[in-house]
Amino acid sequence: MAGILGKAAAILAAAAGTALLTAGWAAPGDPSGTQRFVFTTHSTAAMPVYHAVASGVFSATGTVQPTSKAPTAPLKATFPGGTFLIHQVSAGKESGTIDPKTCAAAYTNTGAKYTIGSGTGKYKGIKGDGTANLKFTGTLPKLSNGKCDESPSATPTAASSVVRASGPVTLP
Repeated sequence: MAGILGKAAAILAAAAGTALLTAGWAAPGDPSGTQRFVFTTHSTAAMPVYHAVASGVFSATGTVQPTSKAPTAPLKATFPGGTFLIHQVSAGKESGTIDPKTCAAAYTNTGAKYTIGSGTGKYKGIKGDGTANLKFTGTLPKLSNGKCDESPSATPTAASSVVRASGPVTLP
């Protein structure tokens, strides 16, 4: 289980981040307010590219992906007109399970803290922080002895990750 938790934690670190489910829309042209993000992927890659939806201070769709394989590497968010980085500040509360018969894995991380900065283009000077929740589900490969491969190098045979993040953001 440590392997899948490590991979999911790395995804969250990269994802820090990351819904269209709370009120508090910013008025058009308002440079500060609550920003919500939803990041989704079905990739089993070590450095997945997430589809990103942003709403609040700005509304856009784009991508988010890790800047390196390091577990604490920031995510680079790319939206029309610019980019910014999302850094994990704390991991939150982790929990996970693996079914030993089917190797189905589920992992959650709730309450992870993140910061936003290092913007380019129309996001130059962006500042923010917030809380993110990750849900990962997938199927681990089986070893030749029939047990689930829970090693850090195990790559799930199928996976889905969703990150929902929300917090205050200011654009200059």
